[in-house]
Amino acid sequence: MTELTALSATLSAELVAELERFEQQFTYPLGPERWFRISHGADYSRFFRAMGEATSLVACRGGRVVGTLGVAVRDLVLPDGERRSAAYFGDLKIAPSARGGRVLPDLANGAREWVGDKVVAAFAVVMGGTPVTPERYTGRLGIPIFREVGRVSVLRFDTSVGARIAPEWVVPVDIARARLRTLARGRYHTDDGTSAVRSEIDPVGLVAPNGSAGGWVEDTARAKRLIANDGTELRSAHLSGFGYASPGSGAALLRTALGIAFERTFPALFVAVPLEETDSILQLLPDVPVTVAPAIVYGAGLQPSVWNVNTAEI
Repeated sequence: MTELTALSATLSAELVAELERFEQQFTYPLGPERWFRISHGADYSRFFRAMGEATSLVACRGGRVVGTLGVAVRDLVLPDGERRSAAYFGDLKIAPSARGGRVLPDLANGAREWVGDKVVAAFAVVMGGTPVTPERYTGRLGIPIFREVGRVSVLRFDTSVGARIAPEWVVPVDIARARLRTLARGRYHTDDGTSAVRSEIDPVGLVAPNGSAGGWVEDTARAKRLIANDGTELRSAHLSGFGYASPGSGAALLRTALGIAFERTFPALFVAVPLEETDSILQLLPDVPVTVAPAIVYGAGLQPSVWNVNTAEI
């Protein structure tokens, strides 16, 4: 029988150790003969609580963790500017020994019960290559069906090349958030959450002097770390709230964000851009080494459109 627990900030030492063991089973490719795993640390649900009211559901059998699912209640801004309360799902993991059984339905039902009537829509971001997508396990048992509603490219830039230092672009994060509300009109985006809950560095707001681009640089080290197969940590910064009026202004802000990340000794910077805008931005950054990974946004109660997604929240 599956025992479900909705995590709070305080966990027993036994559960912390068991979650760490559970996470070590899941690895992700990082080029030839290299891979990484994710560690959420002792406060497992902090990653989702940084986005708002949230929890991580943990499924156990015989004292062993066999599945996890995170959920946060988000204030989602629609392309027409309307705000809608939406559930954001992530960190779905099922132990190999428990796949094909009741663990996934139990987690889904637990999430549905936890969310209750707090939301009218839901979404999730799934990296390309994920073998089982939401279309496979939604649309039954009272869970609304999730369909593809957008595509983005997750970009990982090398910060040692092509960066520039532009102190006149640095602003308080609140100003960068406010600018996002204008720059992201016509696309889905979120402007809630608290970066300081997940970021070890003080988040750095950026806005172009003419207001044509904006965002903020942060990290996720307080809530999620990436550990390579040799045991070293893959330190990366993230450009969140990335909005721009044109590919040129977006590329200029990216170079400035690379400079901020490089100054703070991050070897890499993550950012997500809509799939349809990826080439137009990368063409303006030919000197910056970049790795591109596709991702799909799935949603329920939402129509397909362009999405602004924060990599610090994937």
